[in-house]
Amino acid sequence: MITFYTVDAEWIFIEAVEIDPYGPLPSPCFTIAPPETTGSEVARWNGKGWDVLGERPVVVLPPTPIPQVVTMRQARLALLQQGLLASIQPAIDSLDEPHRSAASIEWEYSQTVERTRPFVLLLAQALNLTDDDLDALFELADTL
Repeated sequence: MITFYTVDAEWIFIEAVEIDPYGPLPSPCFTIAPPETTGSEVARWNGKGWDVLGERPVVVLPPTPIPQVVTMRQARLALLQQGLLASIQPAIDSLDEPHRSAASIEWEYSQTVERTRPFVLLLAQALNLTDDDLDALFELADTL
């Protein structure tokens, strides 16, 4: 049996395990033993060896990207939930030609709604939506 030292996604030592040398290995794991730690200290693998940290580092997750495309069904449901669905047709009707006709076609016949389409940006402006408001609508729509 060989002792392997396993780590989590942040490369922090979890436990020592005894493994048959011909058996499957846990991943990721190392054969170099971590140093002793006390209290809130943790051992973290640095790629060459172990570092002792005073405490487990706080993991900051990257922000979730704003969805750039949603289905028309999702978009309409999000607009409905936010009380904006009934405002769409008047907003389209308020546009000058040829934007009005193009927006009508997009609204009636598109299968998807793209965050950066001129149609979406024109309607957002007509509805007095900020970029943050529009992002929130796309985030909501992506969940529906």
